[in-house]
Amino acid sequence: MAEPPRASLRLGVVLALAVVALFEVLSLLQGVRSARRLQARVAQAVQQQAESARPRLAAALERGGPASWNEAATLAVRLGVATEAEVLDAQGGVILSRPSRPPVVHELRPEQAERVVAGQTLSIVRQAGPVARALTYLGFTGGGRTLILRLAMAVPDLEDEMREKRQILLGHGAALGALVMAAVLVLMPRRRRPTVASPAALNAYEEAMGLLRDRGQEMSARHEAERRQMEDAIHEKEAMARAGELTAGIVHEVRNGLGTIVGYARLLERTENAADAAESARSIRDECVTLETVVRRFNDFIRRERLNLSDFDIGRLLSRVVDRELRGRAVSVVFRGLDEPLSVRGDEELLERAFENLVRNAADAAGKGGRIEVEASAENGELEVRIDDDGPGLSPDHPAEVQPFFTTKAGGLGLGLPLARKILLLHGGALALEDRTPRGVSARVVLPLGGPVD
Repeated sequence: MAEPPRASLRLGVVLALAVVALFEVLSLLQGVRSARRLQARVAQAVQQQAESARPRLAAALERGGPASWNEAATLAVRLGVATEAEVLDAQGGVILSRPSRPPVVHELRPEQAERVVAGQTLSIVRQAGPVARALTYLGFTGGGRTLILRLAMAVPDLEDEMREKRQILLGHGAALGALVMAAVLVLMPRRRRPTVASPAALNAYEEAMGLLRDRGQEMSARHEAERRQMEDAIHEKEAMARAGELTAGIVHEVRNGLGTIVGYARLLERTENAADAAESARSIRDECVTLETVVRRFNDFIRRERLNLSDFDIGRLLSRVVDRELRGRAVSVVFRGLDEPLSVRGDEELLERAFENLVRNAADAAGKGGRIEVEASAENGELEVRIDDDGPGLSPDHPAEVQPFFTTKAGGLGLGLPLARKILLLHGGALALEDRTPRGVSARVVLPLGGPVD
């Protein structure tokens, strides 16, 4: 059999090198995207912990002055929401640091400082060499002065992960460099043209390329396994953060219930009247049912949900929820934007639970003879749902963010809205409560139409 021409052989080798280089570039880009997603998840977890401590930090800063600033910074470190805490002015200039300056540097842009001062929480991840910090910015007003609290949290797990990712990226970069050099050598013109290619040289080249490809696949598989392991660890930490946030509330509810049970039990011990004894026993049973409800809802809130995604019509879901929640209530409802099917991707069962809480809250606020309005619209790949009521509006002490165990309902637990917010966050969405004019509250939900982004 005749040997192939040298030009065809060189072209085949170059094409093979190009294919291998393409896989290396894709692996390199995948590693970069994975690192960014990991940083975003870490920032979100740290932000949730910082927001849970916001009320206590606001109370510490309320008096104003250096003593108040020092107290707030020290409190943030003591609560475990920061390794280093800094107090900044409204323009982002550092006023005070405790216990020291963070080992990373970050300056707020003017527009970022304005958003933080307006009440928005900002979280980012910054690295300086091998050291990484998750920085969270919270805006406050204390002593008549606008302040920004920068909470720097050490993330050693992320530092280890990023160190390994850098090594993997360097390996991919070295492989790409070797491929480029090999392509240059193949394409380089030679003065003497051999008539027959050396089989030994070609075999050695193929073996080297095979080893390089196997090494790249091995490193990619290892990178993917480590990424999943890190994501699982972050999810576990998020669950622990939620559990810590709820501990004070759950202890308060259980302690009140146990106090009532003990009181009725003492009455039961002293009474000789059968009717009184039966009444005390019923009261004890009712308190036990209440405690069981508290524990069940607590478990629902901290449970790690797994999304079962599908496409469904949000209009049908909202109509179903409204019909069920308003049954037997003297509350009227107005629908807008639901005449045509509006498809969204998500976990239909979980989202139904979220909207149940929002519709129930709106109906409770509207009261007998009141009215709620349900409106849905889609624009720029996002779904917006508004559930409005004509009730009394938000109370003056209502927190800016939805917080567990905060409720204005008699006998309420304050877990309905936090559970709805948790489900919406799992879908990459958001929940905001706003006062309406002239009265009432608007619950605004935003969801990506295409479902959560991995």
